[in-house]
Amino acid sequence: MYHCNASGRLPWKDPHDPVVCELGRGYDGECADHLVEMEPDTHLWALWENDRFTYAVLRPCCMSDPTVDPVKREPCTLFVEHPPGHSWEFRDMLHG
Repeated sequence: MYHCNASGRLPWKDPHDPVVCELGRGYDGECADHLVEMEPDTHLWALWENDRFTYAVLRPCCMSDPTVDPVKREPCTLFVEHPPGHSWEFRDMLHG
């Protein structure tokens, strides 16, 4: 699976610092870029579709790859109920 990597420019953010979608290619709906962790279970995301941007406070997904040794597992870095494809399933570098 590969990242969507669609980019957008938040109207109130530095134009040289775009938001870039972290979701997997081929989904329907809004793009999403993680902005900041506010608390361990509260993260701020930028969501957009075309030129419509919103902020969303979302819980992290936290699912981990069941095929990996439990000691080496890392949780998905996306949000709860994100489109298919957990972060550990991507083959390309984020934003690459």
